This record gives sequence, structure tokens and C-alpha cells, in this order.
Amino acid sequence: MEDEVNLAVIGAGYWGKKVLAEYVQLAKTDPNVTVSMVCDLRDDNLEHCCRAFQIPKENLAKDYRAALQSKEVNAVHICTPNETHYPICKEALREGKHVLLEKPMALEARHAWELVGIAESMGLCLQVGHIFRFNNALKLMRDLVAQQYLGTIYYLKLQWTTLMDSPLNRDIIFDLGPHPIDILNYLLNKWPSKVSCKARAYRRAKLEELAYMMMEFDNHVMAHVELSWLQPGKLRDATLVGSERSAIVDCVNQSIRIYENGDGESFSLPVEINNTILDEAKNFEESILGKENHNNPGAIGARNVTVLEKLKKSLELERTVKVDWGEQA
Repeated sequence: MEDEVNLAVIGAGYWGKKVLAEYVQLAKTDPNVTVSMVCDLRDDNLEHCCRAFQIPKENLAKDYRAALQSKEVNAVHICTPNETHYPICKEALREGKHVLLEKPMALEARHAWELVGIAESMGLCLQVGHIFRFNNALKLMRDLVAQQYLGTIYYLKLQWTTLMDSPLNRDIIFDLGPHPIDILNYLLNKWPSKVSCKARAYRRAKLEELAYMMMEFDNHVMAHVELSWLQPGKLRDATLVGSERSAIVDCVNQSIRIYENGDGESFSLPVEINNTILDEAKNFEESILGKENHNNPGAIGARNVTVLEKLKKSLELERTVKVDWGEQA
């Protein structure tokens, strides 16, 4: 058990800057948290962190190993490109650092489970950046599902679409897919038993930019997920259809609209909008300090990668694929 968190942020690009901003704010009000170091390959990103967040120059490094070898740093938040998540996290765990790793935690399920095993064997906290687990609208929706407020859940539809340049060397299934897959698990407390996927690349020769994913759960629950980097407007919506009521959750604006099945009456539920990145950071801190507040442990991230891998397999084989969880369920 630690008595303080001395954190390094590894990767100070678009998302890393957002993450760093929240840790800096947290450190101002929480004496248990210190931002000890920021690492990034690009000089301009480091200069921005120095200027915008008053990170001393001596606490900036281009090589992330400076943070891993630091005796002061005991925790890292890794915000680097997807393909680097596994090797950097593995090194960090081997150096005895607690890790919050952005999604997906690896590009292969076997690597994700390897990280979980290393963290468990060394008694370290390993969490994954499934940020929507800290979204108050989805928290409320999860509670309503558990209370059977919607009745028996029939199916869910998640739309995760926007118009943007397709990220270099990334396919949409592994890059965007982790969020809706995690939300499905968060809401249902279940993992799919079967998955199928159709996907296409349109603006480039390969690496999918559009995907339609179907997932089957027990009790006849089905889910459909649409992913797109091609569709104008930004949608991050989850629709839940039940025997008594249905709901539409706007995951960006943290709003919930309820629809009665009988007369079609609709109304909004009050949601206290929260800062999801800050709450994720607080959860990481509390978990390190031994308060047993693990909301997104590494095993959840590894199961998420397992589903992603099966979806890619379905795409390759052009058929539905079973997910055999065995002892991992």
C-alpha cells in the first residue's frame, strides 16, 4: 500500500494533455498527489506542458524510461499510440510502477492478459482508460438497468460516429471499438457469447473506417454497434430497448431520455454532469492508496481486447464467432 502518488504522464499529445491538465488540478487540492514527470518524444509537446502547466524543465523527458527508472515516480498514466501500450506498460510494471493504461491496453489478447498477470504477481494496480465508466449518465443508466426500470432488456444500439481524418495506422475496430464494448459490459454486467462484424475502408486501401458489430449475450439480449469516421456530426449515443420502457443516453452531454412503451410519452431524467477524466484520475489514486476502489481493473481491459480480437476474426472469416471465456468470464 502506498501513502502518496507521484505520477508521470507518458505521452503528451492530444489526449495526454487533457489527462495531464486534470492531474495538475487534482494535485493542487490533494496533498497525496504530485505530478512528478511528463514524457513525450516531441519537443513542442514538452514545451507546451512546461508553459501551460508549469511543469519544470527538469521534470520533462523525451525518453519515457526516465520516468520508469525514477525512484520518485511510483505511478504512470500511459497516453501513447495504441501499438506502444503493451511494451511500455510491461516495462512500467516490471519497474514496479502502478499503471493507468489508455485503451486498448494491447493489440493482442494474449498480451493484455500477460499484463494482468504481471500486475497481479507484483501486487500493482493496473487500470485501463475506459473513461465512460466514470460518466454519471451511464452510472445512472446502469443502476436503472439493475433495478429493471426498463423491464426486461431486449436489445441495445450504440452509435459512435463522427467525421474526421482516419488516424494513421489505426483501424476503427481497435481504436474506437473499446468504448462501446466497455459500455455494454458496464450497463449489462455481461460479456458477449457471440460476435459478428462487417467493416470497410473507403478513403484508403486498408484499415477499416466504418464497422457494424453485432453481439449476442445470454437471455436473448442483442447489441448493435456502429462505428464511423465518415459520418458528419459527432454521436456518442446508447439506446436501450426494454419490455416496459426504452432509453437514449447521450454519452457526451450526459443526458438520458426515457420513452414509455405504452403511450410513447417521453421525459428527461436529471443527471449531475461530472468531469469523467478527473474522476478516473481520482479512482486511480484511491486504488493505489489502498481504498479498494477499482472501477476499471486490468482484467476488464483484457476481456475488452478479447472481444475486439474476436470481432476482427469474424471480419476475416465472414461469419459469426463464438467467444469462449472459460475461466476468464
